[in-house]
Amino acid sequence: MEKGKKRVLLIGEKPDIELFAMLGEEGYEVAALASPYRARGVFPLYKPHVIIVHLRYPKDVALLNDCLAIAGRVPVVAVISLIAKQALVKAVKENAAAFVVLPVKPQTIRETLRNVELSEDKEQIHSAGENYLETPDVKSP
Repeated sequence: MEKGKKRVLLIGEKPDIELFAMLGEEGYEVAALASPYRARGVFPLYKPHVIIVHLRYPKDVALLNDCLAIAGRVPVVAVISLIAKQALVKAVKENAAAFVVLPVKPQTIRETLRNVELSEDKEQIHSAGENYLETPDVKSP
């Protein structure tokens, strides 16, 4: 684990390869796991600054809830595939610190993670309605 790099835990059955690479290019240390179940053992050792969960289908909202359960005070950002957007947005708004819709621009992911980290500093994690982002392809509850 490199010192000074922000750690991101990317969770999803088939995490988006482009997102994984983009996070690395933006200077984040990224670990990808297939499920929150697998993350339970890694989480205390890896100590991520942010969890990103990739949701593809409406049933994947359960993955978001599992991630929230293990996250504690770590912000959870939901990444939604464009094809699943309408089915997931309502469920995700209630719980995630923020969410983005794929495909996403590097600037958008950078701003989203920075804003989530700032909200963590202000102890506003998981509080619906208090954190609004001004980036067009980013939504925040």
